[in-house]
Amino acid sequence: MPERFRIGTYNVQNLFDRFDDPYSVGDDRYGLFRTVPKSRSKLYDMGVRIRENGVGSRPIDIVGLQEIESFGALLDFVQASVGPDYGAKTGVVSQPSNDPRGIDLGLICTRHFRIGRITSHRFHKFRRSDGALYQFGRDCLQVEILDEDREELVLTAFICHFKSKYTGIDPFSDPAGYEAEQALNTIKRSAEVNEVIDIVSRAVDVTRDRFVIVGDFNDTPDSTPLQPLLGENNVLGVVDALTVIDQSDEAPASPVRRPRDTHMWKRPQADGSRVEEWAQIDYILCSQALWALSTGHADVINSPKDQGSDHYLAYAEFFDPATATG
Repeated sequence: MPERFRIGTYNVQNLFDRFDDPYSVGDDRYGLFRTVPKSRSKLYDMGVRIRENGVGSRPIDIVGLQEIESFGALLDFVQASVGPDYGAKTGVVSQPSNDPRGIDLGLICTRHFRIGRITSHRFHKFRRSDGALYQFGRDCLQVEILDEDREELVLTAFICHFKSKYTGIDPFSDPAGYEAEQALNTIKRSAEVNEVIDIVSRAVDVTRDRFVIVGDFNDTPDSTPLQPLLGENNVLGVVDALTVIDQSDEAPASPVRRPRDTHMWKRPQADGSRVEEWAQIDYILCSQALWALSTGHADVINSPKDQGSDHYLAYAEFFDPATATG
């Protein structure tokens, strides 16, 4: 195992391949969603971010991924656009999710590590605050990361993609309907957050084990739904690794790019124009045992603005547990 390694998170925005999946409506040309294949140039752009931001000459060692069409699409992306460092049988995983568009969660790790047991929580049923029975809009994918010899558990990763704020309702022509839909989305996101906390609490010893929760949380650090995970006294004791990145502006969103911002979109205005809005909505949350190994280095690769996704790769760096304990 290397002396230092990096853990990243990356929403790769509709990583669909060029082949039609007969069992999915997500990539149907004339269907409800009509998701088009990712262009080779965008695949290359994303691959470069992963390949060139590891320690030394290595790519990033462990990356949690969101919005993948399938295992095949992920494997093709890794082998054609990222590089040979991720073993097809040892370091690439994707599992189907509940999303009707067919966007799944996944993880890749270099040959210095091995994927161990994988647990999908997509079928969990839980109650929302409004009393409705609910399940993850996508999943909470639990992945064990082992050392190269499969002798030691290095950490457990939980990859998440929480309910988005998107609605099909125009906030200017139907503000009441828009606010009602946003309120429902908040309820769903809050329920997913609380369920992840329950899953993690049952899966690991939160006071002693090394684990990380990564993904697109679709909300800002100040938001009410995320406080059970991001609050200073959160029950899991996790730390947002990206807070080591110096940033003077702590506002939830900004019209200009800031060091921690992981996402940019163009917000519609009443006059029909759009303005850029930057925010952090992607996270790397570390357990106390993992955070003790932090080198103090993290980064968000959000420049240049136009890359292969509307999200930006973020990573944090850690020491090898064996080296750190001496």
